[in-house]
Amino acid sequence: MSWSYSGNPADSDRDAVRFYIGDIDPNLQLLQDEDIDFLLKKWLPVYGSDLMVAAGAAEMVANHFAREVSVSADGVSVSSSELQQKYNDLASNLRDMYKIEQIGTPIIPGLWEFQWDPSLPPLRFGIGFTDNYLAGRQDYGDYDPSGFPNDGGSGDGNQLVEVDAKEIGGGS
Repeated sequence: MSWSYSGNPADSDRDAVRFYIGDIDPNLQLLQDEDIDFLLKKWLPVYGSDLMVAAGAAEMVANHFAREVSVSADGVSVSSSELQQKYNDLASNLRDMYKIEQIGTPIIPGLWEFQWDPSLPPLRFGIGFTDNYLAGRQDYGDYDPSGFPNDGGSGDGNQLVEVDAKEIGGGS
């Protein structure tokens, strides 16, 4: 079993994990290189982030402190449950950092990489057309609720026609 830290988290994934969990003191070693390498091999391909691997490493350290017994003698008490809780909180904070790191990254690759199709006619929607749920489906889609045909100028005879108000008896 070995322990190493270069002092620069950018040097390797192992050093980044050590940096995130605070395992940088050679006099107080929390995890061995082999432990971190195992976590990197298992979780880095899944999440693609050192932060999630570090969160798993923090949980491993918390699990180590979970098995320790709290001792109180001669007015001095040592409670490892506080350390366990601190490392569990660290794991939670690292997961939150991972979520922040993922903002702006599409959940489904290619989801927002679409092109507008100019061959599709524009859709028309009415304000409030979904207000009355008893009326059934009110999807106007390409239907113009004003009653005028709308073919978008395709030339098949169903073109919008401008009507003078005098012709329909509405003007003077």
